[in-house]
Amino acid sequence: MATARHDAAPPAAALAKVRGVLAPLASLLIIVIALSFVAGPEGFRTRANWNTIIQGTAVVAILAVAETAVIIAGHIDLSVGRMLALSSVVAATVMVHHNAGIVGGIVAALVTGLACGLISGLLTAYGRMPAFIATLGTMGVAYGLALRVANDANVSGVAPGFEEIALGHLGSTSSIEGIPYPLVLMVGAAAAVHLLLSRTGWGRHLYAVGGNPDAARLSGVSLRKITVTVFMLSGLMAGFAAVIHVARTGGGQPTAGVGLELQAIAATVIGGTSLAGGVGGVFGTLIGAFLMAVIQNGCDLKNIPPHFQVIIIGCVIWLAALYDGFRRRASTP
Repeated sequence: MATARHDAAPPAAALAKVRGVLAPLASLLIIVIALSFVAGPEGFRTRANWNTIIQGTAVVAILAVAETAVIIAGHIDLSVGRMLALSSVVAATVMVHHNAGIVGGIVAALVTGLACGLISGLLTAYGRMPAFIATLGTMGVAYGLALRVANDANVSGVAPGFEEIALGHLGSTSSIEGIPYPLVLMVGAAAAVHLLLSRTGWGRHLYAVGGNPDAARLSGVSLRKITVTVFMLSGLMAGFAAVIHVARTGGGQPTAGVGLELQAIAATVIGGTSLAGGVGGVFGTLIGAFLMAVIQNGCDLKNIPPHFQVIIIGCVIWLAALYDGFRRRASTP
């Protein structure tokens, strides 16, 4: 049965997971060391710069850990960036124009993302659309709705104290800055998804569906239920990432999220999740997200134009996909 790829032979499975993250971890360390010299200690290694990296990583990582679950199930979600944009605009709108407080803004973002994910899941599971097409449609609809809600302009302003979600630090004192809240939220989201994947029946079914959907169906697993719920998770995490984005930028931006789906997918594949489905984990995805954020930060420090940054990200996706294919061929008897 397909679950054997996840449950059987614990020592071999553990070794495979470690081997899967060694390459991205080594790449991350090499790039960090290289940028420490190339960008200079006053640019790359400063606390302020690492706070910027963490803020950017948190948004991509939260999207990526949900994308990890989607890809493990044998699907893909192209709409995460636009779901984030719509969720951020809705959150900012209810805070600015409807006097909703911090809790109201957070709930609005989460509900908006969850609703978008539900639509994608229903279209894929019951509309029998390929996930690629369903989420491509969700991407377009979410973008249009974001522009409509925001009246084609940024929604500036948040509830008092909301910015602390992105800019605040846990455990700060007069002499210690503490741990950035985005890092805490990122680790919390990753831990929650990891527990869902590794400690619940839903997670075991997810791996089974991605590994061999026919075998999973014959074993009594509801493919439709798994599909709908995994896309709902993706939408919920997009709303959660939107909360950090709004707190970081001070408002909602209908054009936010452009390219974030590429970064999330790249982080997922770089971290060892197979595009074929059935194989993957959250820890490697976090490494992949940090790798993407460090590359982008290095490009910014060296004043590399944005269009070249997009090219670099595209090349990283190519390399990750080639590595994934090589790894799968090497593991096939």
